[in-house]
Amino acid sequence: MRMKRRFRRERLFCFSGDGYPRPMTQMLGLAAALAWPIPMIVALFLVARDRTLRYRILWAVVCFVGIGAFWMEQATGRWGFVPVAINLLGPGSQPGFYKATLPAGAIAVLILLRLRARKRASL
Repeated sequence: MRMKRRFRRERLFCFSGDGYPRPMTQMLGLAAALAWPIPMIVALFLVARDRTLRYRILWAVVCFVGIGAFWMEQATGRWGFVPVAINLLGPGSQPGFYKATLPAGAIAVLILLRLRARKRASL
């Protein structure tokens, strides 16, 4: 009886579609796996929109460079980080794993465009 009540209480706070509770670490792994492409796409959009940027194609490629690779096994919650990985177009995919990367190229492009906008506004 106690186990059923506990399971029902945990079930209220699960975010998975199958109704089984997931630990917070797995939820953070899923959030990281879903979030890493967002800055890359935003940076690509801003590079494509800026007509005064030289070497736009090169900057567009730089938007998709990631450094480091975070991985998490879905079934066990085991995770790891490979700091020396350099990824182009993301860390790849493998069934049963969440993978993410630090979008360093996109962050560099966003900083560059922000500094250029400040410089242009001050003139």
